[in-house]
Amino acid sequence: MNIIRNYSYVVFLFLIAVVSVAMLPGQEGETKPLHTAEIQVNQGDTLFALHQEAGTSLPADLWIDEVIKLNGKKDSTILAGETLLIPSKLNYSDDIQLAGDGE
Repeated sequence: MNIIRNYSYVVFLFLIAVVSVAMLPGQEGETKPLHTAEIQVNQGDTLFALHQEAGTSLPADLWIDEVIKLNGKKDSTILAGETLLIPSKLNYSDDIQLAGDGE
Protein backbone atom coordinates (compact mmCIF):
# COMPACT_ATOMS: atom_id res chain seq x y z
CA MET A 1 0.00 0.00 0.00
CA ASN A 2 2.94 2.33 0.56
CA ILE A 3 3.83 2.07 -3.13
CA ILE A 4 0.35 3.22 -4.13
CA ARG A 5 0.47 6.04 -1.62
CA ASN A 6 3.97 7.09 -2.72
CA TYR A 7 3.05 7.14 -6.43
CA SER A 8 -0.51 8.44 -6.15
CA TYR A 9 0.54 11.77 -7.66
CA VAL A 10 1.81 9.95 -10.77
CA VAL A 11 -1.53 8.16 -11.15
CA PHE A 12 -3.36 11.46 -10.64
CA LEU A 13 -1.26 13.24 -13.30
CA PHE A 14 -1.77 10.35 -15.71
CA LEU A 15 -5.54 10.52 -15.26
CA ILE A 16 -5.52 14.28 -15.86
CA ALA A 17 -3.50 13.76 -19.07
CA VAL A 18 -5.91 11.09 -20.34
CA VAL A 19 -8.97 13.26 -19.64
CA SER A 20 -7.32 16.31 -21.25
CA VAL A 21 -6.52 14.44 -24.46
CA ALA A 22 -10.03 13.03 -24.62
CA MET A 23 -11.50 16.53 -24.39
CA LEU A 24 -9.40 18.08 -27.18
CA PRO A 25 -11.54 19.55 -29.97
CA GLY A 26 -11.50 18.06 -33.44
CA GLN A 27 -10.96 14.47 -32.40
CA GLU A 28 -13.95 13.27 -34.45
CA GLY A 29 -12.00 13.52 -37.70
CA GLU A 30 -14.33 16.25 -38.88
CA THR A 31 -12.62 18.42 -41.45
CA LYS A 32 -14.11 20.98 -43.76
CA PRO A 33 -12.54 22.43 -46.84
CA LEU A 34 -11.31 25.99 -46.61
CA HIS A 35 -13.36 27.10 -49.61
CA THR A 36 -16.87 26.14 -50.55
CA ALA A 37 -19.34 27.26 -53.17
CA GLU A 38 -23.13 27.14 -53.23
CA ILE A 39 -24.97 25.61 -56.14
CA GLN A 40 -28.65 25.20 -56.94
CA VAL A 41 -29.72 21.68 -57.91
CA ASN A 42 -31.63 21.51 -61.20
CA GLN A 43 -34.08 18.85 -62.33
CA GLY A 44 -32.15 15.73 -63.39
CA ASP A 45 -28.89 16.66 -61.62
CA THR A 46 -26.89 13.97 -59.86
CA LEU A 47 -23.91 14.37 -57.59
CA PHE A 48 -21.76 12.60 -60.17
CA ALA A 49 -22.84 15.06 -62.89
CA LEU A 50 -22.24 18.00 -60.53
CA HIS A 51 -18.74 16.64 -59.84
CA GLN A 52 -18.00 16.65 -63.56
CA GLU A 53 -19.26 20.24 -63.88
CA ALA A 54 -17.18 21.35 -60.88
CA GLY A 55 -13.96 20.67 -62.80
CA THR A 56 -12.10 19.43 -59.74
CA SER A 57 -9.18 17.01 -59.86
CA LEU A 58 -10.55 15.27 -56.76
CA PRO A 59 -11.94 11.81 -57.63
CA ALA A 60 -15.74 11.65 -57.86
CA ASP A 61 -16.24 9.31 -54.91
CA LEU A 62 -14.22 11.53 -52.56
CA TRP A 63 -15.89 14.70 -53.85
CA ILE A 64 -19.37 13.19 -53.39
CA ASP A 65 -18.50 12.04 -49.86
CA GLU A 66 -17.37 15.57 -49.04
CA VAL A 67 -20.61 17.09 -50.42
CA ILE A 68 -22.64 14.64 -48.34
CA LYS A 69 -20.68 15.64 -45.19
CA LEU A 70 -20.83 19.38 -45.90
CA ASN A 71 -24.60 19.27 -46.27
CA GLY A 72 -25.32 16.91 -43.36
CA LYS A 73 -26.90 14.33 -45.63
CA LYS A 74 -27.27 10.63 -44.94
CA ASP A 75 -26.95 9.59 -48.59
CA SER A 76 -26.46 11.02 -52.06
CA THR A 77 -30.12 11.87 -52.70
CA ILE A 78 -30.55 15.45 -53.95
CA LEU A 79 -33.70 17.33 -54.93
CA ALA A 80 -34.34 19.93 -57.62
CA GLY A 81 -34.32 23.40 -56.09
CA GLU A 82 -32.07 22.37 -53.22
CA THR A 83 -29.01 24.50 -52.48
CA LEU A 84 -25.83 22.55 -51.81
CA LEU A 85 -22.45 23.50 -50.43
CA ILE A 86 -19.70 21.97 -52.54
CA PRO A 87 -15.93 21.96 -52.06
CA SER A 88 -14.35 24.45 -54.43
CA LYS A 89 -11.60 23.30 -56.74
CA LEU A 90 -9.22 25.77 -55.10
CA ASN A 91 -8.75 23.31 -52.23
CA TYR A 92 -7.20 20.55 -54.26
CA SER A 93 -3.92 20.71 -56.07
CA ASP A 94 -3.49 18.99 -59.42
CA ASP A 95 -0.21 17.53 -58.21
CA ILE A 96 -1.81 15.56 -55.37
CA GLN A 97 -0.84 11.94 -55.89
CA LEU A 98 -3.41 9.42 -54.73
CA ALA A 99 -2.61 5.85 -53.75
CA GLY A 100 -2.20 3.74 -56.87
CA ASP A 101 -1.44 6.74 -59.10
CA GLY A 102 2.03 6.44 -60.58
CA GLU A 103 4.97 4.44 -59.43
